[in-house]
Amino acid sequence: MNKKISSILLLLVLSVTDAYLLAHSNLIGKIGILVYKHSYIRNFPRALVTVLLVVGISLLICELLYRFSKYPVALVCYAVLLAIALGWLGYVYTTFSTFSYRITGKAFIYGAHLLPIILAGLYGRYFVKKMVQKNRAAKYLPGESENGKAGSGNQH
Repeated sequence: MNKKISSILLLLVLSVTDAYLLAHSNLIGKIGILVYKHSYIRNFPRALVTVLLVVGISLLICELLYRFSKYPVALVCYAVLLAIALGWLGYVYTTFSTFSYRITGKAFIYGAHLLPIILAGLYGRYFVKKMVQKNRAAKYLPGESENGKAGSGNQH
């Protein structure tokens, strides 16, 4: 199977799993969602749309940076996005470690942790992918032979 199709399929499966987990909190979690007006995760279809929008927009940003930006700009943007995703994961971890969030149900807690992990993986993958692309391009500079000297490479 094509690597791009399998990557998109993996993102789709992870997004559906995350939406399912976010939409299936226990009774206390459902009350908290109503009280704090988190209508975007109230049920599975809303949670699915929310997660797919976040992942889809992130994927679009990554692809646009990969195709249309220069190497240092793309690396800095990917590094910043990765730092934001990891910071968000730290925030979610500390928030859901408090008592009031620990009683919302394990599925809801795991779903809250999964979205920043998905995004960190996405940004990290594009960061590495851009670095590998640059290394491949630098390996085969035009006008150089295999031994690194300028010329046609067919010298006798």
